[in-house]
Amino acid sequence: MGSTSHGHRVRHTTVLANPHSRHGAGRAIAERAVREFEARGIDVELIIGRDAQDAAERAAKAARTDTDAIVVVGGDGSVRLALEATVDTGTPVGVIPAGTGNDVARNLGIPLDDAAAAVEVIANGHTRTVDLGRVTFPDGRSSLFATVAATGFDASVTARAIGMPWPKGQARYTIAALLELIGLRSRHYHVRVDETELDDDMVFASVGNTTSYGGGMQITPAASMVDGSLDVTLAVRPSRFARLTVAKVFPTVFSGRHVDHQMVRTLRGREIEFYCDPPALVSIDGDLVGELPATFEVVPSAAVIFAPPAE
Repeated sequence: MGSTSHGHRVRHTTVLANPHSRHGAGRAIAERAVREFEARGIDVELIIGRDAQDAAERAAKAARTDTDAIVVVGGDGSVRLALEATVDTGTPVGVIPAGTGNDVARNLGIPLDDAAAAVEVIANGHTRTVDLGRVTFPDGRSSLFATVAATGFDASVTARAIGMPWPKGQARYTIAALLELIGLRSRHYHVRVDETELDDDMVFASVGNTTSYGGGMQITPAASMVDGSLDVTLAVRPSRFARLTVAKVFPTVFSGRHVDHQMVRTLRGREIEFYCDPPALVSIDGDLVGELPATFEVVPSAAVIFAPPAE
């Protein structure tokens, strides 16, 4: 299970920025972070990636140097790539939120809209060891994720939201959800969560390492990054008035109240398998990575992230 540690001394940081995050504001936020580190007497190397993938490749190289921290300026997708690049190096990752969702920061208590305060968290040197999730596809491809793996309706909402230039924040997901409702389709899922198996027509099925994704959507509201397990939220297709019911239930995801609805079931486990017909998209940390079938598993105590002490 995850644990908490103290006292990581930070004298040199490597700051990685995705210039495309937050519609181009990522670079300015990174430059602000660099000034804040320097004001605290911390040496900084700033790396501006061509894109998130380029920044991740550079993170992997930087993590194998004598830097004390890999600091990501970006959203959950950028954080995911940096964690994947550094997971076996022992180098802790710092987060300066600069994305649309920022749910890693939200779940760890890292300040969301204050670069100076986020830098202070890293400079203080307090780290937390947290779990990650891993998704593996039949062809052997696998990816780590920090927040939520979504499939079905909510993955389709994510896909649509990614392509929308407007509006920003949660409103984008709300509008994307309404548009997806027009063509709502259910899929027949076979689900295995450890030893429990289910077969049913479902609207969506999600696997959470954090409580939220998509900027605070509480899809797995009881999930924890330090409990050595993953939470599963399943939404069975209503037998009547499916579009109307989903239209009423989906907005309650923002508060986590959807888990009280009769169409929703929650489970918890260490290894989860999803099969469905027709195939459904899979998104992790807001990035589309493939389609079902897939296996999801927890990777306990896989990452070290600078964060305030747990309350």
